[in-house]
Amino acid sequence: MSFLNIQILGLLFGAAIAYPGSSHGLRGRSSPCQARAASQPYQAPGAGDSRGPCPALNTLANHGYINHDGRNLESQDIINAFQAQLGIEESAIDTALTNAFVVCEYVTGTNCGNTLTNLTLLAEPHAFEHDHSFSRQDYKMGYLPNSESFSDNQNFNASIFQTSIDVLQGSDHMDFAQMNQVRLQRESLALSEDFNGWFLESKAIQEFEAGFIFAIMGDFNLPNYNSTPEVRVDWWRYWFTNESLPYELGWHPPTSARGADFVLSVSSAILAASVTSTPTPLPSGAIGSGEPAGVLNEATATTTYQLPTWTPYAAPGVGPNDKRDAAPTLQPTASPVEQAAPVLKNPYLETLALSDIAAQQAHATSRMAAMQSGSP
Repeated sequence: MSFLNIQILGLLFGAAIAYPGSSHGLRGRSSPCQARAASQPYQAPGAGDSRGPCPALNTLANHGYINHDGRNLESQDIINAFQAQLGIEESAIDTALTNAFVVCEYVTGTNCGNTLTNLTLLAEPHAFEHDHSFSRQDYKMGYLPNSESFSDNQNFNASIFQTSIDVLQGSDHMDFAQMNQVRLQRESLALSEDFNGWFLESKAIQEFEAGFIFAIMGDFNLPNYNSTPEVRVDWWRYWFTNESLPYELGWHPPTSARGADFVLSVSSAILAASVTSTPTPLPSGAIGSGEPAGVLNEATATTTYQLPTWTPYAAPGVGPNDKRDAAPTLQPTASPVEQAAPVLKNPYLETLALSDIAAQQAHATSRMAAMQSGSP
C-alpha cells in the first residue's frame, strides 16, 4: 500500500469521524485493567532480558503480559496482550506483527514460525526500526567516529525524547497539529545529526505510530475524545520514559479497543494538520520517490548491520518524573545532504520481503560510502 493510499484511506474514514469507544461508566471506579495492574506490576528488565525499539512491546514485557524476558514470544500472546492491556485490536497490528516475523527470519536466517525469537532483533535498522524516532537514536548518529560504529537504536533515550516533548512548550495535551510539529522536528534533527548519508525518511511509518499514541494515550476525560482526541502528555511521558503503563496517573486502556480505522484516520489527520513553523533542514521530495541502488535477491540477503547489545535501561523507580539514561551529547554533522529515498514500505501496512530490508540497508550503505569519498 502506497503512502498516497494511506492518505486516501484516512479521508475515506473522514476528517471528523466518530471514533469508537467511550469512557462513560468508567470514571470514578477502577477498570478491569487497573485491577490487573496490582497483580502484574512493572518489573524492570534484568540481566539477559531482551528489549527492543518498540515501547509498547517493551511495556507489555515489563508488566509480564508477554514473556518478561522478551524471548520466545508467541504471536497470539502478543495479539491478546495488545487488545487486553493497551486497547489495540488485531486489525491495527496484524501487518506489523507479520513483518516482525519477516525481520526475525532476516536476522536469524531461519523460519521463526509463530515464535518471535526476541525483541532485540527488531532493532535491525531500516527494517521494522526506522530513523527519526520519537524516543530512540538512529542507528548511525553523527557523533560516531566512523561509519563502522553504531548507536543504540534499541533503548529509550531521554535526550531524543526530550526533543519531542520540547516542541509542546509545556502543553499538558497534544493535538494533531502539535504531533505533526513533533514529527517535523524529529525529521529535521535526525537529518542534521545522523552520520552523513545514513538518514532515510520514514514519514508514513512514523505517522502510523503517532496514531497508536493517540489510540493508547488519548485523554478520555476530555469532551472531544470521540471526535478529535488529544494525548495527555504526562501519560505519554510516563509510558515512554518508564516503559510502564500509567495506571497511577488515572490512565486505563480505551473502553472499546481501537482498530486500524482509528489509527489510519488519526494518522491522516495529523499529516494534514497545519503547523506553526517548519524546522530546517528537512528531506526533499515525497517518500517513495526514486529507486534503491540495487535490489538484492532474497536468497542472498544477509544481515548487513550488527545488532545492538546494550543492556535495556531500567527506570530507577516507576513514577511520572523518572528519566532514564541519556546518550552522549549529540554533535550534528556539517551540511546534511538531502537524498532521494528508496522505495520504502510501511511495515505497519505492507508486508516486507527479505529483499526489501536488504535494499533499504544497501541504499544507506552506498550513500554513506559515496558521501565519505566525496562523490555526488
